[in-house]
Amino acid sequence: METTDRPPTDRPYFIVDPASGGGRTRSRVGTLIDAIERAGLEADCAFTTRPGEGIDLAREAVAAGRTFLVACGGDGTVNEVVNGVMAEGAAERVKVGTIGMGTGKDIAKCLGIGRGARALRAIAEGAERRVDLGKVTAIGEDGREQVRYFLLEASAGWVPEISQSTPRWLKRLGDTAPYVMMTLVKMLGPMGRSFTLRIDGQEYDGRYNTVSVHNMELWGGDLVAAPGAAPDDGLFDVIRWGDLGRGEVLRAVAGQRAGGTHLEMEGVDRHPAKVVELSSPAPTRLDLDGELGGYLPARIEVVPGAIRFAAPPGEPGVR
Repeated sequence: METTDRPPTDRPYFIVDPASGGGRTRSRVGTLIDAIERAGLEADCAFTTRPGEGIDLAREAVAAGRTFLVACGGDGTVNEVVNGVMAEGAAERVKVGTIGMGTGKDIAKCLGIGRGARALRAIAEGAERRVDLGKVTAIGEDGREQVRYFLLEASAGWVPEISQSTPRWLKRLGDTAPYVMMTLVKMLGPMGRSFTLRIDGQEYDGRYNTVSVHNMELWGGDLVAAPGAAPDDGLFDVIRWGDLGRGEVLRAVAGQRAGGTHLEMEGVDRHPAKVVELSSPAPTRLDLDGELGGYLPARIEVVPGAIRFAAPPGEPGVR
C-alpha cells in the first residue's frame, strides 16, 4: 500500500467536484476524506467551484510537478482532469485515477473501480492500466477549432441531448432514473436529423436519431450502449441509431437497460472504427462523456494507450 512518505509531487492529488451527483458530493466530502486517510493516503485536495475548472486545476497541478491526479466526481470531472493532463502534454509522466461520486460514474464502473473501496485500493496499491482516448477536433463555443479528449463516449443527436438537458437537481434521484425521465420529456419534440457520417473512410450519410462513438460499454448511468467495448483495444464502437420512432426509441432504451439487446433491432447498427468524421447541416452539439464538447463538424480519432489510469489491468465488467 502507498504511504504518505512519498515526495509531495508523487502523492495522489484529489480534485473534487462538490456539485457532482446533483450536489450530493458536497455533503459527502467529510466521508471522502475519512476514506482516503483510512486507505493510508494523505487527503491532499482541491475543489472545483464552476464547470470546466477541473481542467484548470489539473493543468496547474501538472505545472507544479504533480504526477498523480485523482478526479472525485462524475464522468465530467474525470473528463476535465484528463483534458488538463493532455493540454499540458503530460500523459506519459502523470497518472490519472478516479473515485466515482457523480450521477453516472460510468468510467469508473467500466474500469472495474465503480465502488469507492475498489478505487481507493487501486490508488493506494499503485495499480495501472493503459487506456485509450478519443481525440476530437470540433468547433468550440467561440467558433474556433478546438481539440478535446474523451474516455467514455462522443455522440451527437437526440440521445446525447438528453444528458445535456438533464437539470442538476434531477440528478439527485440516482444514476439512471434522471436520464430515463428526460428521455420521456424529450420524446415530445423532433427525434431525427440529417448527418454526413464517414467511418474509416466509408460513408453512411442519412437521417439518424443519434450517432455515438464508444470507447467503453456504458453511458447514461448503467445503460449498456456498446456491450463488450474495451477501453484498451485501439478501436471505437460506433452505433448508428436510425430515424427511430418513439416506440422504437423506448425499445432501444429498454434494450440498453437489459444489457445491450437494442443492437438486435432493425435500424440500429454497430461498427468498429479508428477514425470517424461527422457533420450535419443543422447546428448540432457534440457530447463528450456527458458534457458539452463543442459543435459539429468533428473528426474523432482513437489514441491507443494514451493515458495511464489507476485501475486493475484488464478487468472489464467488474463494477
